[in-house]
Amino acid sequence: MHVQRIIEIDAPIAVVWRKLSNLTDIQNWSETINEAHYHTDVERGVGAGRTCDVKGFGTIVENVLEWNENESFKLSMEGLPALVKDARGGWRLESLGANRTRATMTIDMQTRFWPLGAVMEKLMLGPKFAKAIEGVQAEFKAYVESSLSTEKAA
Repeated sequence: MHVQRIIEIDAPIAVVWRKLSNLTDIQNWSETINEAHYHTDVERGVGAGRTCDVKGFGTIVENVLEWNENESFKLSMEGLPALVKDARGGWRLESLGANRTRATMTIDMQTRFWPLGAVMEKLMLGPKFAKAIEGVQAEFKAYVESSLSTEKAA
């Protein structure tokens, strides 16, 4: 299953990347994350990892698999329901000019227990993850854009 959503943020790509690439900062802009911390000594790039306490869900452990500075990263995701065999997610940024950035978020997931897993992907998991991505992106956009207003006022 592949889920992808795109949002445009009214901010320079450097600002968006700075906020996005601080992996534990997610606790400051996503309402679903109670707490996030690094579980590795590495905080940026391949080998970095974070653990997130997700409201109403539990703990998700994410480790960086790919990192393209100022452009994109991909994380493995562990701690999802047993139906999920493998899950990876990430962000890719693209500059649309001096003060606008396109942010693409994706989740790729494989499920177990075919054919039940395939049915669950189509009817339940796909729509649920699409809605979750849209919510996360909206929260991140608001966080970045409001921080620009705060920085200008200071």
